[in-house]
Amino acid sequence: MALMGASTAPSSANATTQKPVQLLRQIKTDAMQVRSAAARLDYLAEGSNATWIAYDQQWNEIKPPVEDIQMKLARLEGMQASLTDAQRAELNQIKPLIGEINSRSEKFLTLLDTPGVQTSDAKFKTYTRSLKDAANKLEKTAAAS
Repeated sequence: MALMGASTAPSSANATTQKPVQLLRQIKTDAMQVRSAAARLDYLAEGSNATWIAYDQQWNEIKPPVEDIQMKLARLEGMQASLTDAQRAELNQIKPLIGEINSRSEKFLTLLDTPGVQTSDAKFKTYTRSLKDAANKLEKTAAAS
């Protein structure tokens, strides 16, 4: 399950021929995976019995779809001239959400890698909740049209 999301990534052969609608739908699917794993992280952060291994396993589920989202956003930005007005508007709506997902996942990883940090640190809850919320918003916004 550590490679969750990797199977949704397009092969390099058809990556350049993907249509914006497909990319937006795939971003939505990736956001669902991030939200789901972040919800499990949030659950771990609520308990006092969370182990580093459990956190690491959930991180390994979040990382691939977050990377996929970044790649798909870059593709969409590269084809901005050919996007419809509605697609451009959607792209403008999802960019800040993707930025927040990237930021929170990086902060979570930094915290996870901090020597001496305890699993009870309140920042775990803060980062997992905001990651889950941003992924939920992205899921609702991407491919909404």
